[in-house]
Amino acid sequence: MTCRDRVLKAMSFGSPDTIPLTHSWLSAALIEHGQKLLDLFEKYPNDFFPTRVIKIPEREKEYYRPDGSFYKEWTDEWKCKWIYYKEGLVGEVKEPPLSDWSMLKNYTMPNPQLSTVEEREKFRTSWDEMPGYSIWGGGSNFFERMQWLRGVENYLCDIAEDRPEVYELADRVLYEHIMPGLENLFKTGIKIDVVGFGDDWGSQNALLINPRAWRKIFKPRYREMFQFCRKQGALVNLHSDGMTLEIVPDLIEIGLDCFNPQFSCMDLNELKRRCDNRLCILADIDRQHVIPFGKPAEIEVSVRNVYDIFGSSGGGLIWRGEIGAGVPLENVEALLKAFYNYREPWGK
Repeated sequence: MTCRDRVLKAMSFGSPDTIPLTHSWLSAALIEHGQKLLDLFEKYPNDFFPTRVIKIPEREKEYYRPDGSFYKEWTDEWKCKWIYYKEGLVGEVKEPPLSDWSMLKNYTMPNPQLSTVEEREKFRTSWDEMPGYSIWGGGSNFFERMQWLRGVENYLCDIAEDRPEVYELADRVLYEHIMPGLENLFKTGIKIDVVGFGDDWGSQNALLINPRAWRKIFKPRYREMFQFCRKQGALVNLHSDGMTLEIVPDLIEIGLDCFNPQFSCMDLNELKRRCDNRLCILADIDRQHVIPFGKPAEIEVSVRNVYDIFGSSGGGLIWRGEIGAGVPLENVEALLKAFYNYREPWGK
């Protein structure tokens, strides 16, 4: 079975020959460990891409101040001003372009992804060089994009107040950027297997907004994105940090195929119950506590626990554990070794 077949069968409950594996890392971890981290990835190959495509980031030495601290300012194509306090980690938007709703009327969205022939050709060529792997396309951010445009605190208050501008901005991001970008993705001339979306919906203990507001504002728009992809023959994946148990049944209802939740924020047995063998889990071995601070034996126990809950010969599980800054290399190897020890779901 090819890597592509293995991944797609796991996501669609089609009985893969083994549990597929992907590698996940933050740039800060690559900066910290460099080639030693890549050597471990090569020692334990994954089913999503060859290790050779991973590049160690070039250091941004010019952003280090005399006291040794890191500080970088950058304004993106959306006119959001970002501040970065650590090299290799995502920053924060400190100056949102829609700090006042009066700015929305004259605000212009940037071009959607893959908007030119050259961009689509580059995308296609990148996958042509990796035969045998499932082809993934990015579906962009939605909820997070609106937080960055409006400012996090402003936007959460807007949702709580049910302001009409929330709906206007949601539709503009959806129809002026996300949907045209998805249309471009399927014009690349290659078969897109999976479209991945990313929005962090939870805090440590609960959804960031009232679930009723989520279902009123966001659910129908996610449905439109997901169903468009499925009509093109692609599966749909969503990453979301935080406690998101409340909306798992909703995500299944609107067409999500694979979910990458944050394991450390929820009861895994309850997550399994709500998935009901209809939603594949892209694993997230505890990256708050176990991966960075646990002993290798504790990591193995954690992986075994996930295997016991989600592992099945029918599919529904993909191994993944994010390597962040400060994770010891011995813990990285313990994680990858455990994945390989628990790849055979026979008899379950």
